[in-house]
Amino acid sequence: MNWVRCDDGDDTPKRFLWLTGPAGSGKTAIAGTIADEFYKQGLLAASFFFSAFAGSKSRRWKKTVIPTLVYRLIQHKSIVGLREEVLAVIEDDPMVFERHLHQQLEELILKPLRRVSGRSNMQDWPGLIIIDALDECQDDDESSGSNSQEEILSALSRACTDPAFPFRVIISSRPESTIKRFFASTRPALNIFLDDKYRPDADIRLFLDAMFGEIGGRFHLPSTWVSKDVIGLLVRESSGQFIYATTVIQFVNNTRLGPPQQQLRRLLDWRRLDKAEPFAPLDAVYNRIIHTSPEPLRAVEWVCLIRSEAALKHPAWYLKGLLESYPGETEYVLGSLSSLVGLVDERGEPCFHFYHNSLFDFLADRSRCSDLYVNEESITRLLRDQYYQVLKGRGPRSIASSSTPAWVPAFFNSFCGCLGTYLDPHRSYTLEDVEWWLANLIGSAQRLQPPRMIDSIHMECTWYHCLPACRVWRKGIKQYYREHGWPVPRKVDTLRGKLKRFETADVKGGEYGLEPCPQSRNIDTPVWVEDAKQS
Repeated sequence: MNWVRCDDGDDTPKRFLWLTGPAGSGKTAIAGTIADEFYKQGLLAASFFFSAFAGSKSRRWKKTVIPTLVYRLIQHKSIVGLREEVLAVIEDDPMVFERHLHQQLEELILKPLRRVSGRSNMQDWPGLIIIDALDECQDDDESSGSNSQEEILSALSRACTDPAFPFRVIISSRPESTIKRFFASTRPALNIFLDDKYRPDADIRLFLDAMFGEIGGRFHLPSTWVSKDVIGLLVRESSGQFIYATTVIQFVNNTRLGPPQQQLRRLLDWRRLDKAEPFAPLDAVYNRIIHTSPEPLRAVEWVCLIRSEAALKHPAWYLKGLLESYPGETEYVLGSLSSLVGLVDERGEPCFHFYHNSLFDFLADRSRCSDLYVNEESITRLLRDQYYQVLKGRGPRSIASSSTPAWVPAFFNSFCGCLGTYLDPHRSYTLEDVEWWLANLIGSAQRLQPPRMIDSIHMECTWYHCLPACRVWRKGIKQYYREHGWPVPRKVDTLRGKLKRFETADVKGGEYGLEPCPQSRNIDTPVWVEDAKQS
């Protein structure tokens, strides 16, 4: 906070501060505290807090960073004229928010700041911009996000070289390679690594004292219900990581499993004192909490699937409909893991919220999670199995026959659009399965062409022999076309498809000789069939 208010004494003052440290060390808590303090004093120019676990993609993607910063900056009346300049830019070019990040920053922040320079005293302006959890920023395709992280850092670094940009910038993140390389090679930056020299144990002890006191007050327990020795033990086992202490409190506070005294005794019994690794106590907590589920391995599979890239694009109600085989199965499998994952939002609607990335660090390391380890192949098999079961059941299996939730039509829409990706060619299908899928696909206005379904199945066939599932889907699609009066693929094209993988389903004159059906141009769902002249 002193660094924001004062020069650091260097000939070239540092405009960046990188707050970093391992998972669970309290980076976001510190960034939030600083943001609150400077907001109260009118010195917070703008902030953006990334979150990979937020339900909204706007908390994970770079595209909302500059608009958010701009919105906050134009709220400051001390920067005279900035609001009018920015709104004029947007009025002249409404597509400015679709531009490259550097161009957005130039047009929406730097140019307007240059134009208002001199209209007011910069000493009266707010002085700080905070970007928290940059390591949780993902690319727009929901991959790791290293390109987006580097682009954000590069844009802000460039801004800091402009005299019209008077702000200092705090970046908080885990010490991931892309961000480390940037700060190692860019302009001078102040670096704070949250290790033992900042005495985290004192803060963790204060936190545990306060939270155990609050829990004891709610249950009318004596003030000594948690001894100083126990708190001291938990502080030592935290190894400077707040995530351990917060996980302990969340578990003790989980009254679904028992009163707080019993929960604390259980947790103390689980301690692994025979290992010296810094995260061994945290691993022990995660391991034991997960084993409170009646089906621990299934719980891990569900957690990994929910967190997978394939699932991030789907809302929680869709994932529940896909995973559950009976009503309430989510609560049965994951309910005892409430200290690790939240299952509903403040309105009681389905919403999967994971409290910290360190859970996935634990699950991704076989040496740490041992018998709970689940690889990507297992997740893919689970997805294929769930899609198969829903297809056979003609919808989510957890829906009671007496009630149909409002989200069911949207579920069918998404399910039919994704089915081709997760068909299991080694399963048994019927012509009725194909007909049901096609009817719901076309009825839901999905933009997925049936030949892509054929390709998805055909990928695992040999050049000389198709799997039974492949033949069923080929036959079913052709039969459906005939029944609806649409031209069907020629035999020669089907044979050619068996010998060779086609590259795309929507290329005119592709391996199946398919083109858009004239009838389909009047509906949202293109139906790909053979050219009518060739039929």
